[in-house]
Amino acid sequence: MLLLLGAKLPDSLTTTDIDLQRSMFCALAYARLGQMDKSEQELEYAQSLSDRHPSALAGELYRIRGAIDLERNNLAHANEMFRQSLLSARQNKDQFLEATALLNLGVVALRREHFDEALEWSRQASASAQAIGAHVLQEKSQGNIAWAEYQLGNFQEALLQSQKALDQAKALGSVIDEVEWGNNTGLSLYRLQNTQEAIRYYQNSLQLAKSIGDQEEIIETNTTLASVYLDLGQTRQAEDCIHTALLLSRATGRIFDEMDALFVKALISICYQRWDESEKLLQSLEQNPQIRPSLQWHVEGALANIYARTSKPQLADKWYRQSITTFETQRATLKREESRLPFGANADQLYDDYVRFLVHHNHTSEALTWLDLGRARTLEEGLGLPSPDFHSTLGRPLDTRAMAQRLHGTILVYNLAAPESYLWAINSQGTHFFKLPPQDEINAHLRKYQQAILNSRDTLADSYADGMALYNILVAPAQKYIPKGSPVYIVPDGNLATFNFETLLAPGGGIHYWIEDAVITEASSLKLLAAFHPESHPPTTKKLLMMGDPISPDEKFPTLLNAGTEVASIASHFPASTEAIFTQKRAVPSAYARSTPGQFSFIHFVSHGTSSSAQPLDSAIVLSREPSNPDSFKLYARDIIQQPLHAELVTISACYGSGSRIFGGEGLIGLSWAFLRAGAHYVIGSLWEASDAAAPQLMDRMYDELAQGRSPDQALRDAKLSLLHSQDVFRKPLYWATFQLYGGS
Repeated sequence: MLLLLGAKLPDSLTTTDIDLQRSMFCALAYARLGQMDKSEQELEYAQSLSDRHPSALAGELYRIRGAIDLERNNLAHANEMFRQSLLSARQNKDQFLEATALLNLGVVALRREHFDEALEWSRQASASAQAIGAHVLQEKSQGNIAWAEYQLGNFQEALLQSQKALDQAKALGSVIDEVEWGNNTGLSLYRLQNTQEAIRYYQNSLQLAKSIGDQEEIIETNTTLASVYLDLGQTRQAEDCIHTALLLSRATGRIFDEMDALFVKALISICYQRWDESEKLLQSLEQNPQIRPSLQWHVEGALANIYARTSKPQLADKWYRQSITTFETQRATLKREESRLPFGANADQLYDDYVRFLVHHNHTSEALTWLDLGRARTLEEGLGLPSPDFHSTLGRPLDTRAMAQRLHGTILVYNLAAPESYLWAINSQGTHFFKLPPQDEINAHLRKYQQAILNSRDTLADSYADGMALYNILVAPAQKYIPKGSPVYIVPDGNLATFNFETLLAPGGGIHYWIEDAVITEASSLKLLAAFHPESHPPTTKKLLMMGDPISPDEKFPTLLNAGTEVASIASHFPASTEAIFTQKRAVPSAYARSTPGQFSFIHFVSHGTSSSAQPLDSAIVLSREPSNPDSFKLYARDIIQQPLHAELVTISACYGSGSRIFGGEGLIGLSWAFLRAGAHYVIGSLWEASDAAAPQLMDRMYDELAQGRSPDQALRDAKLSLLHSQDVFRKPLYWATFQLYGGS
């Protein structure tokens, strides 16, 4: 290329756009050969041409400058150049350059580990490229979208997007991109615990990379495979892969790839208990000023684990705190709520390791404090709770004893982990700690018992073994601290967030559901419970906002035959002058915001609901079609959080109102979470499909109890007991246990 471009131009072409293009291409070529002095000379000449003879190629010159800055790893200046290129493209209505600039801004943001920013730039680039049929740019943008989602911890969405990018690369014949997107698909599969399928993708990518001599992808794929083999206990295979990765990264001068490989080499050394070697490798990485934050917190966590295993508790404690601080510092750079939600999954292991370390050193109260620091962060931030200072030692811990005394109940906090699980039971006398079985054992009972409930089994009549086993594991250790009939606040972990504790089968006076003994509310964290004052809330001017019994917008959402009955029944409990009721054609999404929902004490929805596991804030309440926009008939969770609430209770009498996906540190995210985030004190959501026949009966009884001055937790429990004690099919937990009560806003 340089031989062709180096030929002297005719005098008639000097100082023209052709001369400018020649100089720009030479600058880029020299940069990629590592000849930065020559590259800079060409850039200076190109800039002088552009300054003397203003050209439409100015935006292209900014792009070339940015690309060279990327080669130099000068990311701040590259970002500025690509922004200038974007501005120039838009001024000149150059749509191709605009799409290219957007793509490059996404690349810079990925390299700077500004992942939510990268996601936004890449989405814009994809849409811009699609609009002009720039298929290569669209494919590359699609792959970057997938990588940003992966780094944010949104592995399901990352898998979907990377598979799209992989298909596009194959269709375009772009083997280089096929290698990269195939490897990224494997990474997502691995994080979703589909290990064998992940390995298949890795091996295919490695074979393709070798066929085209793509050194970068050969290094990355070997490093990834080494990590997987290490997790599978296949240390010899891991060593072979990392040896190859290190040789190639050093030979090609790929510093960041070498750092990734060295980290895996350190983990291999830990497996062999070569403590000095692994410590030296990790310390050298941690002290490297070029280390990326996403690698840094893993390095610091690994150092902490070494010191914990070699009986150096003070050093271990220091590095556990440092790793969490590094992680939280990067989390603080995320601007979008949707980015912060999945990002917490990246720190699950960090917090679990530190909690386990503290427990094993008999610091169970401190372990509880750190466990809670990592929970419900996004929800707490949205509600305005102060963020903890992870840089310093812990300040004044929560007075959990006073909290339980104020709530007149017992708080049960769970932590599920592979080696062992934990329970803290907090009452007015203090905090009591218990070790529980590993999470796999608990999850096995949960799966079987949940399936029995969903199969409409009368689990009480059948004395279902898993329901009793779960009670013995989860509640029996703390039973003596829970007075019968008293409030119990559950702060769950993992799959416990999808489970209704009321269905546990308890002993005493014959086997019975635990709902007979306790008034149960689920909470997201102790910090939220500390701010939870259900007995006092701002006065509202209106009583009831009701939206429901919509006109079916789609055959997927058939008319709910009993929705009208439920609407009329609930409305009868309030004076007409204090109600705002939207049904049938008036029950459209825009009516929610127009009603000023913050002025109501009670908000109730009677409709279908949808739950999105890939994008939980796309979960929605299904209403009637908007006359002005027939495609709009959903009230999305992302829109709900934009309307501040002061409601005592929001009830989502719809399917899957609680959500269908658990986020690490955040819990189950969906419609219920959205209403809590908006400011509701209590929210009732459904864990599975709600019965259109049972719901009106249950809700009518609940509002009867509320009218008599009962609190939402007591009222819902009494309504459930009325079904449970009936002689018809509604006594089964399938019908009453789907409704979960959430509190803490």
